[in-house]
Amino acid sequence: MSVCALFSHTGTEIQILINPVNLPENLLPGTQLSRAYDKDVAGQADAYRFLNKTKDFLIDASSGVITSTKIFNYETDPIKFLFIVDTGGPMRRVLTINIVDVPEPPDCTADPQFSSGTATLEIDEDYPLFQSLYRVMATDEDLVNGDRLTYTIETQLSGPKTGANCFGVDPVNGVVSLNGGETLDFDSGYHVFQLALRATDTAGLFCQGTLIIKIRDINDESPQFKPFPLDSVNVTEKKAIGETVARVRATDQDKDSVIVYSFKTQQEMFGLDPVTGVITLLQPLNLDNSNNSSIYSLEIEARDNGNHSSTYRFTVFVENVDDPISCDSTFSTGVAVSVPEDVPPSALIYMILSRDPDPGQDVEHFQLVIAVRSRQNPSLDACVGSITINIQNTNDESPVLTYVPDAPINIYENLPVGTKLVKLTATDRDVGDSVHYEFIGSHKEFSISRESGEVTVAYPLDYEDGATPKSWVLYFRVYDNERTHSTTGTLTVMLQDVNDNAPQCSRDTYTIELPENIPVKTLLVSLTCTDKDGTVPNNNITYQLIKDAFSNETFTLTNNELKVGPTHLDSDNTIFAGMHFGYTLFVKVSDEGSPVLSTIITIIVRVNRINELDPAGTTSAFTFNVLENSPVDTVVGKITFTDADWPFNNVKYTIVGGNLGSPPRFYMESVTGVIKLLDSLDRETESQYKIAVRITDWDNDAVPDPLRQRSATAQVTINVLNLNDEPPVCNPPHLETWIYSFVKGPFIQFNCSDKDSPQEHLSYTIVRGNANNRFTLERFGVGPPALATTPSFRNDAFQRIQGPVTSYLLIEVADELGGNKANQLSTTVAVIIHVLPWWTTTQPTSSTKRATMKITTSVLRKISYYWSPEKWFSAVLTLTGALFLACLYALAWCLFKDIPACARLFPDCHKHPRSPARLSAENPRNVGFIQQRDRESRGIRQLRKDSSSSGDI
Repeated sequence: MSVCALFSHTGTEIQILINPVNLPENLLPGTQLSRAYDKDVAGQADAYRFLNKTKDFLIDASSGVITSTKIFNYETDPIKFLFIVDTGGPMRRVLTINIVDVPEPPDCTADPQFSSGTATLEIDEDYPLFQSLYRVMATDEDLVNGDRLTYTIETQLSGPKTGANCFGVDPVNGVVSLNGGETLDFDSGYHVFQLALRATDTAGLFCQGTLIIKIRDINDESPQFKPFPLDSVNVTEKKAIGETVARVRATDQDKDSVIVYSFKTQQEMFGLDPVTGVITLLQPLNLDNSNNSSIYSLEIEARDNGNHSSTYRFTVFVENVDDPISCDSTFSTGVAVSVPEDVPPSALIYMILSRDPDPGQDVEHFQLVIAVRSRQNPSLDACVGSITINIQNTNDESPVLTYVPDAPINIYENLPVGTKLVKLTATDRDVGDSVHYEFIGSHKEFSISRESGEVTVAYPLDYEDGATPKSWVLYFRVYDNERTHSTTGTLTVMLQDVNDNAPQCSRDTYTIELPENIPVKTLLVSLTCTDKDGTVPNNNITYQLIKDAFSNETFTLTNNELKVGPTHLDSDNTIFAGMHFGYTLFVKVSDEGSPVLSTIITIIVRVNRINELDPAGTTSAFTFNVLENSPVDTVVGKITFTDADWPFNNVKYTIVGGNLGSPPRFYMESVTGVIKLLDSLDRETESQYKIAVRITDWDNDAVPDPLRQRSATAQVTINVLNLNDEPPVCNPPHLETWIYSFVKGPFIQFNCSDKDSPQEHLSYTIVRGNANNRFTLERFGVGPPALATTPSFRNDAFQRIQGPVTSYLLIEVADELGGNKANQLSTTVAVIIHVLPWWTTTQPTSSTKRATMKITTSVLRKISYYWSPEKWFSAVLTLTGALFLACLYALAWCLFKDIPACARLFPDCHKHPRSPARLSAENPRNVGFIQQRDRESRGIRQLRKDSSSSGDI
């Protein structure tokens, strides 16, 4: 290579497809970022490299593809990288890679139970308002860039009663508290709350978790009495002992509360059932007894098992029923008694029988009026006098039981110690004598008052306690003051079961994890619950699944078994994704006692996503068209596949085979499915490409598993559309011929072709030099035409020429015949025709001859990528380059100014050019030919100059 050629060489520019590269953080390693291309080293091994070392990026040595090797974090990694791309030549390029911040969703995994939906806490129903009970712990890497988190409650579900809005969350710090919107009342049905809490950043990205709040019932309500009309009860004095006088009723809003009734003051006349509130008569109400009253004021207390109580006062009015005194009938009508005169002293003459129908009034003395009359003359005045007989008491009577219940006494368990069961009554007819009561034998559960005969509960009674009898026969004794006389009796007590135990289950919270493709009717859990109450129906257990609209058809509870169905689980649902793919179910376990007691079981079902479906497209074959002159990075087309697995349409596109060209002409964006142009196209080289694309889903399983990824394939056909980018080419591009002046018809044939157009689309036109239309183009068929003479040629002055005459024709060959003139390309053919007189002895030739002039017509197409530096950099670089080139030129001029080969670069180096005169002197025979050649050259130059100035070529 000569020195001049060395100075005229320019190194090939390295092209970088995308520069600068904006790389989003969190992009997976191995993603193609850009591509370097140098046509001088294309296809060679070890052609591309980075001059500066890096472990974060790779450039493929043979293809120039640039990829990343790690996942970048904008907040912790460098955000800008500069690399020098080298291919071994004099030119190098700087590649800039910028790490772009991608908004990242907040992270709620600081509390794993919260993010998984199993965070549970329990509070009392009287928990204070606005006091923190939980704080959402969320983090966000974007906080260092000014991002902010906002906390909200997305859903607030309550059960078994729905529709409550009791809780709120501070939007700034995530503190959950009672907001006072509604009263948190367990007795109103608010037992469990499920809060879906969300932390959202300023970009709208969020993380979400579930908080389950269980409400503890506390005994905070007092019993409330249902009053009697006018707060009074009317009874007659004839009311029998043991009969019901009235029944008081009180209610308590506290669930499972047990109410016990008692008199505020001790009552001897009335008895009160502590469980039912039934008031019975213990003693006669006979108003003939002066100790009895006609008005009784009763105050009753109702107390629940939380020691909350209320009282109710009412009045019992006793109506008097007047009974006549009952006397012996003969004594009332008068009695005549005859006695012999010798009746002995102290002899029984007559017995007076009298009784008072009012109990308690005994006859203590008698008064007799006696009249003595003469038997012979009864009319004579009689001797009348009175005798009073006083009865003296003697302890000769045994106590008599006046009230002992005939039927067994039924009492309920859990009665407070001291509760009165019954009051036994007995009398002793002996004046001044009193009765006393005692149990015969030991009975720890009961006690009896020695003086009053009241039987009370002495020990806590629990029906479910195996050591507690379910019935008792109590033997008691009634004796007088000196234990001279006594009477015994029995009292039967039956213990009744109270529904005081709610069902108890082996667990109150279940967490179940299962795949979404689990079959219908699969058993999820079998609940195990018991009730300690000892009798039916108190220990009969029923199960009820409390459903919401979303889980209504998804789960079925049969007895104590929870199963999937009747519909399948489906994680591919936007609403379900917002619920973190979990259901929260509530099962109410109740007994059949009165009142009904129940327990709530929480079942959290976590559904794992399963990759079940293949990616699907509307078609598996795609066809795209692209113009052959399209620039690099042109979008060729886009294929679209969908995936019904959640997250929807999360697919990756990869070219796996086909005809991509060498070097590859296309590349595909893995996320969007867009196919772009990687290198220039030439339809004349390759008109069609077929590409095989694999579409693979990813992250469709709860735990990503590459072995379970599903894929589909698509065939892509890319047709390269023709663009008129190739001008016609004639071979040879310059023709010269000799003809006689009498020649008729065609005398020279053109040979032209066009890579873009068939022969029939090429047009031929004589554009210069055809004076007087001496020549024409004759075309037969679709092939190239031939140049022929016309009658004007034969009738013109050529018939009278005396020597050779030369004509210069310029033929334009254009494509796109009848097409778009704006896209038309053309070339020219120069034809030199020497016309000889008919009488000359020189033998003409009709063959063509290559001229020494070489004319090359070509279309150059270049794609340039520009780097846009700072303005001052361009000015400094331009000035430095100009000074450097000036110095090089001065040095070269000094070294090579006397070398003839460098005359074009250094004109002063060639001082003695050879003239035509000298050439003619050396060879006189060439004088005519030299003069003829000079004229031809001048004619062609003038012809091309005219054509260029007119714009036809």
